[in-house]
Amino acid sequence: MLTLDERVRLSSLMLENTLEILSSTQVLRKVVVVSSDRRAQEIAARCSANFLHEEKDSGVNSAVTIADGYCIKEGADSTAVIPQDLPLLDAADIAMACRLAENEEKCIVICPSFKYDGTNLLLRKPPVVLKTYYDSDSYKTHIKTARELSIPVKLFFSKKLMSDIDTPEDARQLVKESGASKALEFLKAKVGKL
Repeated sequence: MLTLDERVRLSSLMLENTLEILSSTQVLRKVVVVSSDRRAQEIAARCSANFLHEEKDSGVNSAVTIADGYCIKEGADSTAVIPQDLPLLDAADIAMACRLAENEEKCIVICPSFKYDGTNLLLRKPPVVLKTYYDSDSYKTHIKTARELSIPVKLFFSKKLMSDIDTPEDARQLVKESGASKALEFLKAKVGKL
């Protein structure tokens, strides 16, 4: 649907949008990006996010493990894993999800993708209360594993958080949505013509 250059541009716009929103969310103390891509490092620097360089891209679970180590050293009592492909991401939704864990000693707060196969937000309190299972029907696996470990699970459903871009059909659906992100505008300009 998009050329390689267009996909790179869309990815960059989505990362920038995600970091700007997360940085404006007052409940988050720090924003961390883990990537092997130097373009991501440049975007993180522009958005005042902490950047952790990954030697090679080894998948989301590996990146989360790197971030977990950093967050624990920084004294975080919880972490939220949020992918960059959420062009409708909203600071208010992030704050609401974080508030669900405020009075808990341990828990996870989880928001699925619309297909209920992926995890579009995973808050863990404490940060390593549960390892991550991205790329393997992660939504169901995170919930099942948390319950097996007697970790309280708080489900959070938000249309904005559930709307991600994994397929051309996702892109076609997203161009029908209203929103002011540069990523969504770019997508509308490219996909709206198809």
